[in-house]
Amino acid sequence: MEAQTLELDIGEAARLYRKYREHRAYSTPIDQEIERIYYLISKGRKVIRALASIKAAGVSDVGLPLLGIARADAQRCNLTIRHDGSARMTSDLQWVTSNTAKSRYVEFPTGTFQGRHRHAEAQVPHIPPDIRPARGLANYHILFEANWKDIPPDPMLLRRIGRGDTWLVCGAWDLTEIERAVLADRIGRTPA
Repeated sequence: MEAQTLELDIGEAARLYRKYREHRAYSTPIDQEIERIYYLISKGRKVIRALASIKAAGVSDVGLPLLGIARADAQRCNLTIRHDGSARMTSDLQWVTSNTAKSRYVEFPTGTFQGRHRHAEAQVPHIPPDIRPARGLANYHILFEANWKDIPPDPMLLRRIGRGDTWLVCGAWDLTEIERAVLADRIGRTPA
């Protein structure tokens, strides 16, 4: 899976992190978010733009996005594409409207996707124990190849940085044939 990575030399990221750190007394929430990204990159961590990656990946021949994103504690990702090309991916069947539950869905603006109004559902990949966080799974998301019919093969575990479209990659893995078969059995599908 191709993701849009925020690329920067580790040394340059460390220099910029120190620069932001020196002026921390005057920093705004945006400055703190930028500082955090520089810090993570300076430590060799990978930071991506997940929503931009979904848009850049494009759509299948039936107009569904090739990538999906859902909370890591969800079993399914539900997609609704609206007539204006905007979309919402929700975790499980919880169609939320309150601001307190915004982490349960991801919105895409008008014109992101083309086509008619449609719904689709994808299985969210299982996280192996060696990658799964010990606690706070609801604070993570999974970016995956959304076949919308089959079990996705190579997901990424992400943690959002701030409020924008910057995400720390916490892990990436390929689902084994056994993991895919067990997931397929749970939803009554045959893995591709």
